[in-house]
Amino acid sequence: MDGAVEIVLWLRDRKGIHVNLEDGHQAEAADLFEIVLEQRGLPPESENIFSVWLVSPLLELRLKNHHKPFQLAQLWDDFCAMYTDSCADEITRDEPVVMFQRNVFLTLEEEMKTSNETILCLLYHEAKFNVAEGRYIMDPSDYHALAGIQALIHLGHFDPKNHVTSQYRANLSKFYPPHMYKFKLQLLHIGKQKERPCEEIFMEAHKQISANYREEIRGGVLRDLYRQYLQICWKYSCYGSAFFEGVIEKPCHKVKKAILGCQQTEVLVAINTDGVTVTDKEKPEVILAVPYEELSWNLDTNEDEDDLIPCLLVQFLCKEESSCNTKVLQIYSRQAKLMDALIDSSVKRKLQRGSLHGREDYVNGEGEIYRNENFCRKVENKMEKMCLTTYSLEETRG
Repeated sequence: MDGAVEIVLWLRDRKGIHVNLEDGHQAEAADLFEIVLEQRGLPPESENIFSVWLVSPLLELRLKNHHKPFQLAQLWDDFCAMYTDSCADEITRDEPVVMFQRNVFLTLEEEMKTSNETILCLLYHEAKFNVAEGRYIMDPSDYHALAGIQALIHLGHFDPKNHVTSQYRANLSKFYPPHMYKFKLQLLHIGKQKERPCEEIFMEAHKQISANYREEIRGGVLRDLYRQYLQICWKYSCYGSAFFEGVIEKPCHKVKKAILGCQQTEVLVAINTDGVTVTDKEKPEVILAVPYEELSWNLDTNEDEDDLIPCLLVQFLCKEESSCNTKVLQIYSRQAKLMDALIDSSVKRKLQRGSLHGREDYVNGEGEIYRNENFCRKVENKMEKMCLTTYSLEETRG
């Protein structure tokens, strides 16, 4: 297996670095990382900001420095069979690429200190990708603000002669997640004021931000726009996360459950340095966001049950009227083991930084957890959408 191997190292700005590596089969992620730093002229601080991933439509895996991407790629079918519910044909067609992207262990506080234009550009492109993929659930007004910034960067200043409604309509998928522009049944809006087309609001956002930046879009202005885009994303609990597929049970009456069986909701689980966010994929909305100082978790591999897939149990505090209870949400996923490992590593890193305070019992460790106050700022947990087990604090203490 010796000899030169041609490898393409991709970045989220859709640009690739083509390299021929001698004995490339043995190349480690750290070797590829150094090539990207050299080729793109990235500063030393990038070592903490980015990492090497193997990414495909079915699965995304962050690599440690000693991992050998070529060898892991040879095992990709096995990984997909182990960590996804995809059929054999989908797995056979799936191929990973080497991706240079944000390090999931980078804290928000550390990212906010970044001022390098090249770094901000890469972070912007990755955030833009996650927005368009529907991974970041936001207020509609923020989606429009982001689209306006993106339009100024890629389309230039608003020009009424060249920038017309039809152009914005044709490009919605590049600027918005699908739920913002897909056709909505008018029957659902009877008696309500008709919503304005997304492309019209998009055009206004582009026009407005163009009026605020009359100078040429380059250099310092471009850096400011990248940062402005990221600042909007920073407000949301799912920013900077690794994402995992899963399902949860819908709450239902015992009789209905006995007749129809368990009804399930497909969810996207976002895990970052601050906590865990669960998003409903059917109706894009955040249904749960829990910071680590209010979280306890456990992994049930269900190895003894042939018909059950692994389950991540998420326990969190919930204040209800005069009482304070703990609730447990069961997230069934073939990626539960990956989720468990990431949560465990994130909590341990917080402990090592000495930024953990307040809830040693809930993070299964010693020390203190620093709480990012933005984590749950825009989230109201949707208890009615989850099948939860409830324990009172008196019961757990007894």
